[in-house]
Parts: sequence; structure tokens; C-alpha cells
Amino acid sequence: MQIITVPHQTLRLKAKEVVKVDKKLTKFIKNLTQTLANTKNPRGVGLAAPQVDKTWRIFATQLPDENQALNPEQIKHYINPVITNRSAKLILGETADDKEVREEGCLSMPSLYGPVPRAEWIELLWYELKGDELVKKEARFKNFAARVIQHEVDHLDGILFTDYSLKYDLPVYKENRFGKWEEIDKSELERF
Repeated sequence: MQIITVPHQTLRLKAKEVVKVDKKLTKFIKNLTQTLANTKNPRGVGLAAPQVDKTWRIFATQLPDENQALNPEQIKHYINPVITNRSAKLILGETADDKEVREEGCLSMPSLYGPVPRAEWIELLWYELKGDELVKKEARFKNFAARVIQHEVDHLDGILFTDYSLKYDLPVYKENRFGKWEEIDKSELERF
């Protein structure tokens, strides 16, 4: 599947809940998995259905294990996810103790990066596809995993990470052809 980029209109739509398990859903999840695996992001990444021009409330993540390793078997799917609780404390790093800011990027906004205040931890309710059934799951995520999941849930609600840059007056950086980051004028974000 092709990952769409800004200013594609689907990225601003609120995704619809999955209500039926069928071959279309199964095939979509398989394709979403393959598309995410093909991104080959060394740190871990997520991909939401709107990023491949589908308005279903589904996203997938590939997060590092405790040894910071990634493999395709670690790709997880989240269907109809809902954040049921979150920390009041917002962080810009990977942990509350982290003094370094962790800039976010987005597959639908290539070469753009910026700090985003995110809840230190979240509790999530979602469904996984097991055979032809949706199985309810709940878990608490913290640090980097919580950041990725919040980013993907935002995609399902038509929110881009740069919306936080505008809301909190935070910088956004664009990677130039030499691999260096340069701060951009936020007026450039208005076209997204």
C-alpha cells in the first residue's frame, strides 16, 4: 500500500469504527503489516489506516523489545482503540526523567520533526483480530510505546503532530538534503 502524505485530505478525517470482520478487513491488516514492515524504521514506528487512505479505526505498531531490537513478528494491530486513562504529566522526552527532548516524525510528513508533549503513560482498550473474531484487549503503555500509540490514535482523529507545534508554539524542523535539521516557519504548516 502507498503511504499518503500531507496535504492529502484523508489525513484530516476522523476514522470510522470497525464493525464487521470479513475478508476485506483481514486482507487490509495483512497489507498494513507488510507496509509497516517495509518502512524499515530502526527505532520503531506506527502506521494508521488513514495514512494509507483508509478511514478505519485501525493502526499497527512495530516497537522495540527490551533489547531495543525490531523484527516483523513484533508488529501489533489495534482495532477501535480508545485511550481510557492517561497521566496528567506531559513529557517531551522518552521518560519523565529524560532531559533530552524526543522529536517526533511521521511517515505522512517526510523530513519533518518536532517536539510533542505527550502523556507519560496511557491505558488503552482495543481489539485484536484472532481468526474471524475481535478479541478485547487492555494494557498500560509508558514512555516510547505510549508516545507512538498516542501519535497513531491522533491519526485516527485527523490530528497531525504539527498541530501540537502550533498549539504550544513549538519548533518544527525539516531535514535538508545534507541530513541537517533546519527550523521552518510555522506558517508553512497551515497548508496541512
